[in-house]
Amino acid sequence: MGGVQAQNGSPELSFPTLDPQALAMGGTQLTSISGSHPLYGNTAATIQTMAPAKLSTSYYGQSDFDYYAVSGFWRFNPRNAVSVGWRQYLRGSGNNDSALDVGYARQLSGDYSLSKLSVGITGRYARLERADENADALAVDLSMMWSRPVRFWGDHSMLRLGAKVANLGGYIDDTEYDLPIEASLGGSIDSFFSDVHEVSLSAEVGYHFTPDAVRGFEAAFGVEYNLMQLIQLRAGYHYGELKYYYPSYASVGAGLRLLHIRVDFAYLFTEKDSPLDNTYSISFGLDF
Repeated sequence: MGGVQAQNGSPELSFPTLDPQALAMGGTQLTSISGSHPLYGNTAATIQTMAPAKLSTSYYGQSDFDYYAVSGFWRFNPRNAVSVGWRQYLRGSGNNDSALDVGYARQLSGDYSLSKLSVGITGRYARLERADENADALAVDLSMMWSRPVRFWGDHSMLRLGAKVANLGGYIDDTEYDLPIEASLGGSIDSFFSDVHEVSLSAEVGYHFTPDAVRGFEAAFGVEYNLMQLIQLRAGYHYGELKYYYPSYASVGAGLRLLHIRVDFAYLFTEKDSPLDNTYSISFGLDF
């Protein structure tokens, strides 16, 4: 689920969740089809979105850290989509991470009126830069998404389930570092009460396997209210087992959709001594 890494001077390669829609909803991103960066959340979602192509850029501010990303995808036919993205996480004192991601998604079954199953794979070249050492890594993320119309609230609802295993791979160079391997599972439901009002609920759980120092559990819950597919209001909560690597926080945010333009913002609320104090993210994007 991509926890928010917060440990100052951490030696490990890390890319926090920076999508404002995901952050505002507690960090839930596995089942979103309208976020700014599905490549970093769940590549399989790109084939189930309404827009045939998206381009997004985001900035994430955390204490003295600066994090930038740009990504986009193109669904070149009803069952196949490709994605590409670049990220750079500047952590000061020579501690910087950057990555180039390339993704592919395919819909295996279903159509727009029935259940759909899609899978995604993302390949990543990552560069870790530290004051005393540099290292390069190759990794793969595997993801899936299943969706189906259901009867729940309102006029009709859509149920989605997602799963992901992230950072399978290793460093090219001889180094003491380990890639942060993580597995996560999530679900969401979008309920339309009318053409004007929509409410979405999301929940996710994840577990970090490596490195040993950050092994642990995290969970997230989020809610979004969508007015006329124009204005979105969001809130959420994220629980992290390790305070200085993926800490707990509450979050709020908002979004605006105007013609083909998207603008999203998120802000985190934490304890005063948390490394995530005063963390925020903003994104600008185009839907084609």
